Amino acid sequence: MNVLRPETRSPKIGCRHGRVFPLLLLSLIIFTAARARAGSDVVNGNLVQFNDNGAWTWFSDDRVIVDPVGGKVVVGVDVSGVGFGGSPRDGAVEAPMFDLRSGTSQRTTLMASGTLGPDDHNGPAFMLRPDGKYLAQWTGHNANFLSYFRVFDGNVWGPQTSYNWTNAGASQSDETASYSNPHYLAAAGRAYSFVRAMDNRSPQMLVSTNFGDIWSYYGKLVRPSTNFNVGYNPGYFRYSSDGSNRIDFICTEAHPRDYLTSIYHGYISNGMSFKSDGTLVDADLTDTNNSNVPFSDQFTPVFTNGTILPPGMTNFRCWNDSIQRYPDGTIECIISARINQSISFGYPDNNVNPNHSFFFCRYDGTNWNPTYLCQAGYKLYSSEGDYVGLGCVSPNDPDTIYISTQYDPRAVQPGVTDTNPQYSVCHEIWKGVTTNHGASFAWSPVTQNSTRDNLRPLVPLWDAGDTALVWFRGTYETAQLYDEAPVGIVEHRSEVVGQMHYVDATTGNTFFTNGAPLTTGSGANQWHLQSAGNGGTVFSSADSVAETATNLMTRFSAPAAGTYDLWVNFWGSASTNSDWRIRAGLVATNLQVFRSQKCAQVQPATQDTSLVLANNGTNFLYQAYAGRVTVSNDLTLTVFVGASAVLTGGNGTATGFNSVRTWYDGVSYAKVEPFQIKNVVRSGDSILLTWNSPLPQFSLTTPSYAVQRKNSLNDASWTTLTNAMPSAGYTTTFTDSAANGNTAFYRVTWQ
Repeated sequence: MNVLRPETRSPKIGCRHGRVFPLLLLSLIIFTAARARAGSDVVNGNLVQFNDNGAWTWFSDDRVIVDPVGGKVVVGVDVSGVGFGGSPRDGAVEAPMFDLRSGTSQRTTLMASGTLGPDDHNGPAFMLRPDGKYLAQWTGHNANFLSYFRVFDGNVWGPQTSYNWTNAGASQSDETASYSNPHYLAAAGRAYSFVRAMDNRSPQMLVSTNFGDIWSYYGKLVRPSTNFNVGYNPGYFRYSSDGSNRIDFICTEAHPRDYLTSIYHGYISNGMSFKSDGTLVDADLTDTNNSNVPFSDQFTPVFTNGTILPPGMTNFRCWNDSIQRYPDGTIECIISARINQSISFGYPDNNVNPNHSFFFCRYDGTNWNPTYLCQAGYKLYSSEGDYVGLGCVSPNDPDTIYISTQYDPRAVQPGVTDTNPQYSVCHEIWKGVTTNHGASFAWSPVTQNSTRDNLRPLVPLWDAGDTALVWFRGTYETAQLYDEAPVGIVEHRSEVVGQMHYVDATTGNTFFTNGAPLTTGSGANQWHLQSAGNGGTVFSSADSVAETATNLMTRFSAPAAGTYDLWVNFWGSASTNSDWRIRAGLVATNLQVFRSQKCAQVQPATQDTSLVLANNGTNFLYQAYAGRVTVSNDLTLTVFVGASAVLTGGNGTATGFNSVRTWYDGVSYAKVEPFQIKNVVRSGDSILLTWNSPLPQFSLTTPSYAVQRKNSLNDASWTTLTNAMPSAGYTTTFTDSAANGNTAFYRVTWQ
């Protein structure tokens, strides 16, 4: 009996496309996983906070990029003064970078507060350049005639540059610019950017031949229609690129409040635009003479206003959420529409509150085929009748989508009018997986029982073995007033994170950051010792008075050399009037503020010991992901924490009296190991294989495995012993009962 040895390169895990990877035999470790409790603020994965404030519109892309070579996830947000940081950050354009190796975020301010004002439309879009640098582009929401740019060279963001749309002919106040969509096409050796500007806010194009260092005007994609009252602008566009020679888009004719909008698809290649089937629409995008520029509705209809689906539900005033074209030529998108409501009273939408539908639409090379998903729900705020939670497709997996809604898509019956009641108080993220090209989906919740909304999910382009799902979590009042934080789940099939082990913070392992012993007391600006929580000790601050306690560090030893993920455990309240929080990080000078309303509660199945998780049914134990460390000779692990007593949206003055208190309980750590066979035991003609695996209810990627065998490495192919075997918890086993030879080679791969 033998087990395959790893190659010298870093191990990766097999994917749905048939890639397989070698695995290593190590000692057996068995964990017992309990079922997750049905508590509040449950997240099925390790929730990462990328920034403590910020949101984005869905008409600028890419809002998040992954740089696998540089090991970064870059997130673009615009900050509102209603959120954390208050007025000093109101309207700041920020680009937090999440380091995939350390698991920590570092924030950069691309544009300071005071230039554009707060508006989620002002958030930046990014382009990963062929030279490894990052381009950031942002544009105010009808604020001026400028599009702004900065370039990250791997170490720092360079100086701000801009393109002035008056140079291309913008001259009227209603032609101010909005949105940013930079995309690089390698075959053309050019970067293109799509911005709404000029000619009644038509979608215009910039071009760059040096990766975005310098931009010039290129042309116009569509023109304002003359056969109906176009209203605010001639259509909304969502773009995606294959990175080579084609940019796909879905669009409307106008804003859905201004017109009975349908959804259309087209693509751009070699300076021309085409319908879905390749029929030429515009032979020269640089020709801006309106008589030669098409209308939006000249492209291929995807979903038409007035479509009845399912029976009893007529869908009006469509809007576009997400689009992606895949290597096999299929194109997928998610859209929303008003259910049985066609009337509009113009801006603002205070007099209407329609329910909405979600649709998945797929182009199979000949036809566009829609599938009703579920109710998208009512408007997010009064003046915008068609703002919903949105949905997205996955650029690496055509079989997986995500939506944000208060309705349970599992309750939908195919071909039956959807009258299912609202399922949750807040918008939750749902994952849908199809095995029949989108004709139906199997749904699972990503978030559950949330006390704040989870909105506008997106999946950045990565690879088949790695996934990032990003959304923002909090309170969304308007596009200018929001208390949100960008969060998400980052998962690698090449690794398995084990169960968490809790370490109580005590005066024996917790010190001031200068190494001095921690002293507690009842005076102001001191840490107070509470006889509560786990281990009977909780360090608290701002319980009843405004105070700022000195930062702390908790030190403890890892059980062995290796890589560990670290979390800080703190207490929070699910009350809408409470905002308990903690500052935490792995570097004393880079602490993020984590608030309970943006974090996940600790789930017992993830812990190797029982913990106190609730206090009087009103306060709950939350966790904040602090990052990842690797230890070898020195096994010491250190986490830095601090209090944060500044009222969210306030003027910087410390406060207290319960609403912003800090209750620090302890730290949790978990070993991070490669996905691998852990043990092989033979008994007669049976061989028991054991490998490490993620807990299925806390895994974004729903782990299932194939087990294969060779009797000799010279065998031409592998024999599959089992397929689609689900994860059984932190360890999964399989028995080969027909291993009657003297030698066998095994491999286990993700499916």
